[in-house]
Amino acid sequence: MYTITDRIQLRITEPDDAEDLFNLIDSNRTQMEQFMSWAKDTKKVADERRFLKYCQTRYKEQKLWPATILVDGKIAGMFDFHNIDHDNHHCEIGYWLGKPFQHNGVMTNVVKEATKIGFNELKMHTIQIFAVVDNGPSNRVALNAGFNLEGTLKEYLLANGRYQNSNIYSQMTAKK
Repeated sequence: MYTITDRIQLRITEPDDAEDLFNLIDSNRTQMEQFMSWAKDTKKVADERRFLKYCQTRYKEQKLWPATILVDGKIAGMFDFHNIDHDNHHCEIGYWLGKPFQHNGVMTNVVKEATKIGFNELKMHTIQIFAVVDNGPSNRVALNAGFNLEGTLKEYLLANGRYQNSNIYSQMTAKK
């Protein structure tokens, strides 16, 4: 368990989180499907449980670092490091929050603190965030967490049935 603030914790995701995570996805489906292609394929708890088992396999292979976000002890969403490249010391961040937990700094705090885990524990040199240009909250999280906008990739992410432009943000570990 990782303490982010006195109210926010991260822990490695477990298959038992499936029902709570699915309920957040399902109650937030319209918003999530706008920006995350996987949301439309998560139609029942079993789909989420299957995904979480996949996450555990990838975690054991050191290719994914999946974490459940807890706010005041309640499951609030997910954070992950994915596309982990240990040879070149870089990875990407993904994140989402259920609607009741949005717009109060939770994700910015999670990304700031988890980035330290990426640099210190996972030994990454560069961490990136891809955010659909039209997803204002996700872009603000990246900027507020200290990431630098590197550029915009045209029609890079497929979500909601269309290719969408994506901003790419990065942060590098401090030079020693």
